[in-house]
Amino acid sequence: MSGLYQIPGLLITVLCHAVVIYHMAEHRYSKKKFVLYSCIYIFGFVSMGGYGYAVKGMTGVFAYMGIVVGLFLYSCIVSKDGFPQKCFLFITYFCLFTILDNMLKLMVKLFLPQISEVAGYYVAIVLRSMVVLLAAVLYKKYVAVILRSLTDSGKRWWNLALVALLFYLLQAAVSVLNARNVIPDAYLLLAFAAISFLMCVVYGVVFSNISYMKKDAEATLVRQNAEYLSNRLSVLQRAEEANRRLRHDMRHHMDAIAEYAKTGDTSAILAYIGEYSTEISEATVKRYSENRTINSILSAYADKAGEGGISFSVRCNVPKELKIREIDLIALFGNLLENALHGCQESGKEKTCIEIHIRMKNSVLIIVCNNTCSDKLKLSGSLPAGKSIGISSILSVCQKYDGNLDYKIENNVCSACVVLNL
Repeated sequence: MSGLYQIPGLLITVLCHAVVIYHMAEHRYSKKKFVLYSCIYIFGFVSMGGYGYAVKGMTGVFAYMGIVVGLFLYSCIVSKDGFPQKCFLFITYFCLFTILDNMLKLMVKLFLPQISEVAGYYVAIVLRSMVVLLAAVLYKKYVAVILRSLTDSGKRWWNLALVALLFYLLQAAVSVLNARNVIPDAYLLLAFAAISFLMCVVYGVVFSNISYMKKDAEATLVRQNAEYLSNRLSVLQRAEEANRRLRHDMRHHMDAIAEYAKTGDTSAILAYIGEYSTEISEATVKRYSENRTINSILSAYADKAGEGGISFSVRCNVPKELKIREIDLIALFGNLLENALHGCQESGKEKTCIEIHIRMKNSVLIIVCNNTCSDKLKLSGSLPAGKSIGISSILSVCQKYDGNLDYKIENNVCSACVVLNL
């Protein structure tokens, strides 16, 4: 088959690669830069693929290896995921792509023997592209959220990458047998189908377990936060009642001061006023927000920060009612502030602080939390490396409200920005 016939097929294939990588990876660059890198990759892919078809033999094999390496480098360049995660996603995708490629070529050969070689080539490519794009849609809808919940420490991702690599080597071995015509085509097709089925089962079990453990851990964390905040809310309510009682008793206090004044006992008046001021100060509840849930959370963590000698400041401008579930507010603010407290405590700095900025812009809730952090804290993409279950819980809330979470570190200050569309 002349190399000219393969060029459109190569173009379809590489465009399919670019679309899948775009939806599979967490983007490092803007769309314009992604398109630029994609154009460079597409040109290199088509050139090398065309050359491989033209020369064939061992030189063609090296051209194929160059295509694989180029695809891996392209996926690494445009993605800001951690390297172990990039390896897992690439190996999984390439394994799926190769299995589909071999299966569809065998199916065309077995079930459509009457069509020409050129027609068979394009039928296999079009069907393969459709299946791969469908898999990318399913991944984006059902699997991406689960994978984003994993920590970027590396160990778990490397384990997943090893599983993907084992499946790739298994199908590669079958592909070699296919190339050497050692096994009949029908048996080869069954072998590829079995590998695909086994891969789906293993991945399904792995992802189901990850999803279950993630939800269980998040539910436990939310329950803990809710219990703490419920206790704190009771304390605040008692303080408010004490404050109302003091205001109610104001007339009696004025009468007592008047009696001291009649006798000219100035020192007794001053002592009484001092004692009364202290009692009022202790009973006063600082109000950070009109929203009761947010106010309770901020008050609770203000006390925690005060106990640890951490400066705590808030700027909040949100309405009394928000279109967000109370349990989501607790999960979001509780984990955000808990992480900020831990960041201050682990920073080793003499002066530490937490600054919270909360505001509504149209129907968008914007939360920025700045806190002192350790010099060792690093980011992996837009999230802290080795992100905790607390950050995963925040991400879960962000995804529920079509929002996003971004972290930045500058001058030993960690800044978390949460945006929710309410």
